[in-house]
Amino acid sequence: MKCPQAVLVLLSLVPAFGQDPLEIVRKSVNHDLSNWQRVKDYTYVRRTVMRERDSQGAIKKVNQSADEILILYGQPYERQIEKDGKPLSPEAQKKEQLKLDKTAVKRRGETVSERAKRLESFQRDRQKERDFAREVPDAYNFKLLGEEVINGRKAWIIDATPRPDYEAKNSRAAMLKKFRGRMWIDQKEFQWVRLDGEAIDTVTWGLFLARLAKGSKIFFEQLRVNDEVWMPKVIRIVLDARLALLKRLQGDIVLQFENFRKFQSDSHIVEAAELE
Repeated sequence: MKCPQAVLVLLSLVPAFGQDPLEIVRKSVNHDLSNWQRVKDYTYVRRTVMRERDSQGAIKKVNQSADEILILYGQPYERQIEKDGKPLSPEAQKKEQLKLDKTAVKRRGETVSERAKRLESFQRDRQKERDFAREVPDAYNFKLLGEEVINGRKAWIIDATPRPDYEAKNSRAAMLKKFRGRMWIDQKEFQWVRLDGEAIDTVTWGLFLARLAKGSKIFFEQLRVNDEVWMPKVIRIVLDARLALLKRLQGDIVLQFENFRKFQSDSHIVEAAELE
């Protein structure tokens, strides 16, 4: 007797639905934090395209740029390499190089204690930006929908909806209850392959200095690099924001990441230009 097609589909989903989505997310947060520590050892190029739209949705302004993220004495440094979709003019390149050289000289001349203090401050700020991620498992109710193959790797598909009783412990985590989303988590390494989120309420930053309207969306995707680290591939934000409660900004921002290279601790800063 042959099984109906619907039964075959249900049977194929049994392994995926035997998993606890909350436990999957908990593991993914822990794995993400350890991966995040390895990300700082990589240089890359970040391309940014920002399209500003009018009230009718028509594009009225486009800004494009590209920056190279270098490791300069233990801390990332951003150097602009393109503007408006074109390489910088010789004059602009010279200015960027002068800024890089100035920063390099300053950091090279640090005492041991000065460098330790700078790197400690950098790590502390970095950690604050990531602390909110620890609260993700507590902030949402999760539902396992199934699985999908992305770039040859199996990923769980999980929906996340804010818990009504969630109380943020971290001030930055308070915004979590104003977003819902769907995440794709790699089954082998528990990394977030994709995230598709949407604001379900107005999000406010900085004592009402900036507001993100309900319906704004964020999407990001990561990829495996050098078989050791997950790096961002693309971040896309569709927004309707109001800055300082005055200027309204509608449009979208797309960040694309490429040319990933692991920084060697014994490399000299003069080699940074060779990364282009």
